[in-house]
Amino acid sequence: MTDLVLTGMDAQNPLAFFAALGLLRVLDDAVACTKGPRPRLGFHDQGSLTPYVVTSLSMDDVIRIVLEDAAVQADNPVLKIAYDKEGAERPPNHPDASHDLKPPPALARTVLERLASAPPRASRLGAAFFAEFAVDNNGNTKPTSFHFTAGQQAFLAMVEELRAHVSADDVREALVGPWVGSSKLPSLSWDSSVTRLYALRAGNPAKEKRGSVPAANWLAVIGLEFFPVNVVKHRLVTTGVEGGWKNSTFTWPVWSPAANAATIAGLLRSEVQRLSSSEREALGVVAVLRSSIMRSDQGGYGTFSPAAVVIPRAARVGKRSV
Repeated sequence: MTDLVLTGMDAQNPLAFFAALGLLRVLDDAVACTKGPRPRLGFHDQGSLTPYVVTSLSMDDVIRIVLEDAAVQADNPVLKIAYDKEGAERPPNHPDASHDLKPPPALARTVLERLASAPPRASRLGAAFFAEFAVDNNGNTKPTSFHFTAGQQAFLAMVEELRAHVSADDVREALVGPWVGSSKLPSLSWDSSVTRLYALRAGNPAKEKRGSVPAANWLAVIGLEFFPVNVVKHRLVTTGVEGGWKNSTFTWPVWSPAANAATIAGLLRSEVQRLSSSEREALGVVAVLRSSIMRSDQGGYGTFSPAAVVIPRAARVGKRSV
């Protein structure tokens, strides 16, 4: 087992953080089928917070596995949710189908009940997309707080375009870098390094066609499974997010020792910013970061602000595995 350093990523960027988690899930599933040693994810604090994966795989192996997994996910039922304007479920290829995360509550219940008996990758991601008991102002199901698309954009349609067209070069760009961001494939607006604030622009940036880092976006979608949603007093709550739809923040920890997927899932749900410094040190947490979630006036298009440090970087924690 060696440290495979993902030099293209910095955990201070939510897109990179999500993508590192998604990569861990993809690799964990791949080695589980072979009974091989399970991968673990940690971060090197070297100015940037660079993720590394403890694995027996080479970078070429990892790129191949990511592409093979993307092909398999064509059959993932949670990525094929489709419904028409009346809220009736439709086949994904139906001409009137909408591919978003805002089905009517009745259909949301049907989908979630179906996913309960689906493979874990589908059920976990479904639990991160929406819950049936929270609705928006139009009476539709309220999606995860990480739903930043609006208008003519449809979240699942963009995800499918990413999945179907991501290439080996795209994966290498995401993992090894540098992030050029010249692809015309969709961006899900999670990259805080390209925040487009309307107030600072001469025109409305929503009308511009931005470039993207497609493999980072695709892996980040998979990484959302680490951030399930829940309903509290009829209000949707996304793991790591506090505040209202238009004034929320996303807070996440960064840890040094390599940890497996189950341990990381627990850590991300533990609100580490409320733990004592000694408790965070025991968990290997080296920093806690926070980004504001900014949305357009209508509450649709979203973006992350650059991350701020909530808990300063501690003295470097000795490398160990969790």
